[in-house]
Amino acid sequence: MIKILLLLIGLTLSAMAGLAEEYSLQQAVDIALKNNPSIRVSREKITAAQGQMETVRGNLVPQISALGSMVRLNSLIGMKMGQTYYLPVLDGTHAPTGDVVPMASASITSDKIGNTYSGKLTASWPVYTGGKIWQGFQISRLNLKAASESYDSAKAAVIFITKQAYYDLLLAQSALAVTKEAVTSIEKHVERVRALYQSGMVSRYDLLRAEVQLSNLQPQLIRMHNSGDLSRQAFNMALNRKLEAPVTLSDSMEYFTVEIDSASLVARALDLRPEFRSLALRQKMVEKAQLISYSSYQPTVALFTDYSYSKGSGFSSGDEWNKNWDLGVSANWPLFDGGSGLGKIKEARANSRQLRLIRQQVEDWIRLEVSAGYLTLKANEKTIFSQQLSVGQAEEALKIAKARYESGQATNLDVLDAQLALTQAQTNRIQAVHDYLVSLARLEKAVGAALR
Repeated sequence: MIKILLLLIGLTLSAMAGLAEEYSLQQAVDIALKNNPSIRVSREKITAAQGQMETVRGNLVPQISALGSMVRLNSLIGMKMGQTYYLPVLDGTHAPTGDVVPMASASITSDKIGNTYSGKLTASWPVYTGGKIWQGFQISRLNLKAASESYDSAKAAVIFITKQAYYDLLLAQSALAVTKEAVTSIEKHVERVRALYQSGMVSRYDLLRAEVQLSNLQPQLIRMHNSGDLSRQAFNMALNRKLEAPVTLSDSMEYFTVEIDSASLVARALDLRPEFRSLALRQKMVEKAQLISYSSYQPTVALFTDYSYSKGSGFSSGDEWNKNWDLGVSANWPLFDGGSGLGKIKEARANSRQLRLIRQQVEDWIRLEVSAGYLTLKANEKTIFSQQLSVGQAEEALKIAKARYESGQATNLDVLDAQLALTQAQTNRIQAVHDYLVSLARLEKAVGAALR
């Protein structure tokens, strides 16, 4: 039964490997960063922040607008000239001088159907707003930088998730390989015990005990296979691939050392962590907003000018174009607002104090996270060293047990126990290496930079 199960697993894995895409760790990270939905959302937030900054920046320059209209009227206002007559020109004594002045009567009409045309060009420029527009522009620039920091934070999270999924899949594959190796070793031992039993050199109990031990590995094989399937699906999810898509990994799960120091890691984290940098930017934004709140009690000054061009309106014959322009300055100074300005100032100050407290909390959390990650990494490293020694000892113990069994100096149970101890030591070692690599990836996320 064990042989059939191993054969089926081997055939399945071979068929999947023939169609599977191969990924190194770096390739997996690159694909995850390209396809992950949260990364795409963060990119759109950056684009939105850029648009917001450009919108606010437009308020720093004069605003120019044009307006035009054409209206069809059934009662177009006009002026109709009457009959011409002449008035004599008088001298200082009110005597006629012989000269005359032509005069004509006029009447206003509104019985004509016609069109009116108008065009207007307007420009305005707020030259002083108490710093409201300029500080708003500075806030939009800081908000763009904060969006970039949020993008870096999202990237760090995706990188860690991808690395963890990669190492989990490597662990599942390595654990399955260890179990299959143990099955193969016990199968050989069962064949040897069966041969000895048939020769009458060992009891049937020894043969049954070895066969039972081989059968007991079947549930473990099934669990290892299922663990591999689940790990592959988690890995595919991290890369935004189909969950059932086959995959092979080109990197191996090997231990390597990194030279790090806890104190320097904390300093690097406070300098590089995008979450902490983002809070620093938010603090500056709140301070700018506080300056804007003070502008509620300051005057605003704006320049404006208009130029208009119209035809068909007013008391004219309707055939002439009329031109008008104006230029001026306007000022507004709120003298009483019922206390709303003071409320804005109070709110801005409270927001500034609140953000300072949050930033201190985040700083303490980063220090704790880095320190805990460092200690966990070092503990996992020590575990690897101890398990490497255990694997070597277990391999030697199994060789001795087999040799003693062949010479009749050890029992069948001694060999099975030695094999079980070796399998456990090998499993513990690959688990320790996995935990070390995952803790290193977590520490890199906590620091905000790669450590190798």
